[in-house]
Parts: sequence; structure tokens; C-alpha cells
Amino acid sequence: MPDEITITPKSESTSPASASAKQNITVGRTQLVNICAAGLGVSFFLPWVNILGATPSGYDLQQMGNEQRLLWLIPIFCAIIIFAGVTKRSQQIAGQLTGALPFCVGAYWYYKIGSDLTHILAYGAYLSLIFGAALFILPRKSK
Repeated sequence: MPDEITITPKSESTSPASASAKQNITVGRTQLVNICAAGLGVSFFLPWVNILGATPSGYDLQQMGNEQRLLWLIPIFCAIIIFAGVTKRSQQIAGQLTGALPFCVGAYWYYKIGSDLTHILAYGAYLSLIFGAALFILPRKSK
């Protein structure tokens, strides 16, 4: 009979197979977050609205006035997310903030313009909302 008995709880014992599976999920999620951040960064330069035949992008809109300068946060935060993913740092906070930005911009414009906003949005705005929603959900820690 051995003199010492070691008992490890189930939560602490991990097999090498489950550890590598968790690592693969984490790497896959990081790559997916990077792709969504790149998509949101690209959609910043696509047409966001269609007003009287003109289709300004997020870049063009931020040049129109001081209130729109905060639109620069979108590509800046996208770059931060991609940098965090490449350097294997946490993307959770920056990802959720970046994901919320297109919705904050949409809420602000809805407050200013009203229900006509949905009639003037172009595909760049819709893509930014889709990528924003993905960035808000994907970086969360899995249980």
C-alpha cells in the first residue's frame, strides 16, 4: 500500500486531448475575431448612406463635422483588435467596445434623423452592423 494518496478534483484534471481542443477553439475564435475586425475596418470605407445620389462612406462622413470625428474610433479599435490577436492577447474588451460602436453611431443618427434612417442606409452601414454584432459576441469567454 502506498503511504500517500493524491486526489485531484475533476475540474483540475485535464487530459492532453481536451487541452489541445480548447487551444484549437481559442485559436479559431481569435482568427474569426480578426476577420470580423478586418471586415468592419473595410466597411468603414464602403458607402454608408445614400443621400440625393451621393454615397459617402464612414471616412467621408467623419470629415463632415466635429460630431462625426468619433467615427475614427472604428478603424482604430479594429487595428487594436487585430494587433491583440496577432500578439495573442485578450481581445474581449476591445472587441466588445468595437462591436458596440456601429450601433452607437446608428442610435445617434436615428436620434438626429428619425425613422427615415433605414431608407438612406447603404450596404457599408449594414455590413458594419453585422460585423459589429459578431465582434460584440465572439470575443466573450466560453464557459
